[in-house]
This record gives sequence, C-alpha cells and structure tokens, in this order.
Amino acid sequence: MTREELYGCFGPKLIEAVVLVVKDEINLLRTEHSLPERTNEQIVGAIGNKLNNIADYDWMEQYEI
Repeated sequence: MTREELYGCFGPKLIEAVVLVVKDEINLLRTEHSLPERTNEQIVGAIGNKLNNIADYDWMEQYEI
C-alpha cells in the first residue's frame, strides 16, 4: 500500500479522531473550571477560521473543494 493509499484509507478518520480527543480534553478542563463545554459546531467553526488564515500548499491547486 502506498503512502497516498494509506492516507486515503485512514487519514480522514485519524484527523477526525484527533479533533474529537482534543475536544474531549478541552471540555474536561473547562468543566473543572466551571466553564460551559465547547460544542462540535464551535470546534468546527474555530478550525474553519484557522484554515482560512493558512495558505494552501502548491499541490493543493489540483484539488477543487
């Protein structure tokens, strides 16, 4: 299996799992400090804001999103 095939099979799930773990950890800390939990929508919005401020890699031009 090539690197590209490996990423195609597991990359998106790995990224999603990492985001969910980070969200859970953030919410544990927020709960300890009596702060409201962050929602999935808030996390997705924050990620979207960061992505909008990061320049695309050259190879990304071949993909239209």
